[in-house]
Amino acid sequence: MTRVCQAIPNMSRQLVVVHSMEPSTDISPASVIEQLDRSPDVLTWLNAALDSSGQEATTDGASLDALLTATSIAAQSTSSALENTIDDIARATPRLVYDLHFTRDGALALKSVLAQSIPSDNPSATTPGHFDATSKVLERLHYLDTIKTRMEAARDVLREAESWGALEAEVTALLAEKSYARAASRLSASAKLMPVSRPAAGNPGTAQEPRRALLTSLANQLEAAVSPDLVRAVTANDVESCKSLYAIFVDIERESEFRNYYYGTRRIAIVETWNQAILDGESMPTGTSEHHPAPEKLTSFYPTFLSSFLSMLNGERHSIPAIFPDPESTLAFLIHNTLTTLTPSPGQRFAALFHGSGGASALKDMVKLFQVTEEFAKGTERIMEKLRASAPSAISVASPSSSSEGKLSRRRSMRMSMSWRSTSSISGSAKQQSGSSGISVVDVMEWDQCLFQPFLDFQVDFGTLERRLLDEALGPPVVTLQGVVDGDRAARVMRERAVDVFSAAEESIERCMTFTHGYASVGLVRVLDGCVSAFVDAWTNCVIDWANASSEAGTNALSYSGAEDEEFADLDYTSQDWAHIQRALHLLAAAQAVKERLGVFETRLRGALNQVAMAFRAAVNGLYTPGVTKGEGILLAQSTLNSVELRDLFSQVLQSQSTGSSAVAPVLLPSSHSSLTSFARANQRTLQRVFLSPLFVHLNAYSSLPLWSASRQELVPGLAGVNIPAFSLSPSETIQRVGDGLLNLPRLFEVYAEDDALGFEIGALAKGDDSSAVQAEQLHSPEAVTAAWLSSLARNMLAHLTRNILPQIRVLTSAGSAQLAADLGYLTTIIRALGVEEGDLERWRTCVSIGDEEGRADYLAAENADDILRSVAKMRGWLA
Repeated sequence: MTRVCQAIPNMSRQLVVVHSMEPSTDISPASVIEQLDRSPDVLTWLNAALDSSGQEATTDGASLDALLTATSIAAQSTSSALENTIDDIARATPRLVYDLHFTRDGALALKSVLAQSIPSDNPSATTPGHFDATSKVLERLHYLDTIKTRMEAARDVLREAESWGALEAEVTALLAEKSYARAASRLSASAKLMPVSRPAAGNPGTAQEPRRALLTSLANQLEAAVSPDLVRAVTANDVESCKSLYAIFVDIERESEFRNYYYGTRRIAIVETWNQAILDGESMPTGTSEHHPAPEKLTSFYPTFLSSFLSMLNGERHSIPAIFPDPESTLAFLIHNTLTTLTPSPGQRFAALFHGSGGASALKDMVKLFQVTEEFAKGTERIMEKLRASAPSAISVASPSSSSEGKLSRRRSMRMSMSWRSTSSISGSAKQQSGSSGISVVDVMEWDQCLFQPFLDFQVDFGTLERRLLDEALGPPVVTLQGVVDGDRAARVMRERAVDVFSAAEESIERCMTFTHGYASVGLVRVLDGCVSAFVDAWTNCVIDWANASSEAGTNALSYSGAEDEEFADLDYTSQDWAHIQRALHLLAAAQAVKERLGVFETRLRGALNQVAMAFRAAVNGLYTPGVTKGEGILLAQSTLNSVELRDLFSQVLQSQSTGSSAVAPVLLPSSHSSLTSFARANQRTLQRVFLSPLFVHLNAYSSLPLWSASRQELVPGLAGVNIPAFSLSPSETIQRVGDGLLNLPRLFEVYAEDDALGFEIGALAKGDDSSAVQAEQLHSPEAVTAAWLSSLARNMLAHLTRNILPQIRVLTSAGSAQLAADLGYLTTIIRALGVEEGDLERWRTCVSIGDEEGRADYLAAENADDILRSVAKMRGWLA
């Protein structure tokens, strides 16, 4: 092979040379080999080849090259053919030895037979003439054997023709005699004589088609004659007659028709019960009499219907094994056949529950119907187990219907609805592979899938249906307490409402686990989170509305009557302010109770999800199939509920359990926690507004005081009319009142510091973060709570002063600047005493304290002046 590969380039080049010389020479590898075979030696061939080229001396070199090329190609071709011949001989040599040995053994055996057939006392037996006579005898025997074989074939053909000719008459006579079994046996025997394969396209089989048509016609006549007896036998539950008739239908390869008759007769009572039922919400059928029964609810009719169905199946447990060789599969197909014949279908009647007067509460009825269906499935499964237990343990001979089982199963699969087979399709030949003792697992699974399939759409939409049910049961999330300032009453209403919300949420968990076996956990968590957060958000909006209404009502309130308590009589708070404070504290306490209840409920939810997650993890091959039957679980496992989100949720739950109790469990209801934080922040802002409302009222006219536009400082009147100049400025009366109010805040919190409500969701308040992000609940001491509130109130007051009040000052003279600097310095001292950073307040004090020339120079030198410097420059006239 290597030699051939190396010769390929040379051969190609030489072929090109030969091809170029073809017009002038007739030298080719084939002609070279032929000439060599005819020449006695190489020299003679070479001379002849050169003479035949007819070339002159000037072209002898080219002729020799062409001849050399053709000779090389011929040598390589001969070498390749020789190698192939050697390989063929090497492969055939072992076989040749075996053939020679076989021929030798055959010859010896023939010699022994011939020696035994020739008498030993006949000396002429070994003569050549005697062997010729023996050969003639053998040829005669072969001739006679051929005649015998052909005559037997002719006899069989004649008998077959006679049989087919008398078939119609015989079967007709047997039908007249009502010998149905003999007629079926006669047709079965004739059917076996038919060729299995169909005729080819070029050979239409004119002799077979009439016979097939005759068999079909006679079988139809037999079926028509037997059908009345079959219907009577099935109706009367005559097991022996049904068994004999079943054998007849099997003989004529019409087992499927027998099963159709049987299923149709046995199911007629159940189907009529369903079809003729008058249910609540459905229109009356046409042609009904005036005295029709009152409409019945589906929740009361469906259990009765399934009970009757189960009683019928329990009766079939004794009949089917005596008739059919595959009782379990037959019973499964009877259930499937009955359920698919119901009109309207169970799914349509289930859907009518949600479109009728039931509304969203129809989900509760659907769960009840599902539980009743599971009880029916349990009873049916027990019947199946009894059939398996009563089946013979020994391996029995296959049923005579096994030959036609494939046809039957294909016809049956054509009738079965495949719309609910979401991910798997089952071929007809696999539907019934059972003999007298074989049971098809697929058949046993299909009946329960057909039973539970009408519930699947509602299970997939469980989240939406459950949210509608909760909204209908709890009503709209709107708090109807407008104008109520009684904090205790509002908090009590919120707590009572929370009890209703969490009770309904716990019922949702039970419904989810009962109806979907945990497969709708993702939708359940979303629904519960949305329901609780909507409840809390409604109260948050109510608190915001109360705050807006009270702020509008108290905008112009400049005088305060004081508190009823003598201890706080010197504080500038109205009775309405005290009522708002009490209401906010009560609502914070109620929110704290709701959050504790939310934690308990979340633990309960996590426990339920953990059980389902453990079942998913322990499932074989990762396919969790819950329910009373395997088919019920397969429907759920093949639905869209079995999603990646569901796996992620269960992984989160299992991970939180594996980390131990010391770790913080992941939040399952984040929106609910966020809503509670927002509710707490709304009440905290209300408290801040009420606590600071007297200070804000004092500051309302602060920006328009005449002090800021005074041209010089007022002299302090002294004794005997002598004016004494003021060496240090005192804070203005407004700032003194504001400072007194800030200093009175710690005394106010001494009373409320013991209230746990002030410490609820204190984290964002302490950090000065107004966002509604969910933060971990931390326990704070009363001192820490008081410090956090004082710090927050001081920051809010400073923000209001520096952002809303001071920028409104229009003109600021030098004397006004000095007075403002004194006021801001006084506030800075108080703010520092409360432990709060001055922030922008110190910047304002610095800017207003500098002189005009220095301030103007600083402003002009600053490339990017801040807002405070620009405001002061505008007030002081530095921009001109």
